[in-house]
Amino acid sequence: MEHKNHDKVFFVNFSVVLGILTAIALFIGFVARLLAPHHDEHAGEQAAALAERVKPVTQAITSDEELKKLSADKPARAPMSGDQVVAKVCGACHASGVLNAPKIGDAAEWNKRLGTEGGLDGLIAAAINGKNAMPPRGGDPDLSDDEIKAAVSVLIGK
Repeated sequence: MEHKNHDKVFFVNFSVVLGILTAIALFIGFVARLLAPHHDEHAGEQAAALAERVKPVTQAITSDEELKKLSADKPARAPMSGDQVVAKVCGACHASGVLNAPKIGDAAEWNKRLGTEGGLDGLIAAAINGKNAMPPRGGDPDLSDDEIKAAVSVLIGK
């Protein structure tokens, strides 16, 4: 007849153990709350520090208007020659032919491009507006149209 009370005994023992564990967890939480330092007076500083740590490292600007706004604050500089522009901007891809960029002085490839792009003016327009992997103005929004024209002349060997 002892086996009739097994379920009742188990339920009582289980409830007691569960109650004791709950009481211990609440006691630990209460003690931790008492011992933890209060940071309410530094909450604003901590939020600002956190915002500074998680801000984006950089920002991609793809709008010509935004690029012009950013470059408008820069001081004026002396115009660069075509060779200087090629050395600073264009040579990174056109010197080695990266991403199918026609190499500097490759007459056959440049003549083919002159025919398909609408002559020298078409090549200059493509350099100003960007084409395929080449960004507008070669990625330097500070370049003037005359500097780009001079650079294209150097690239095609004229």
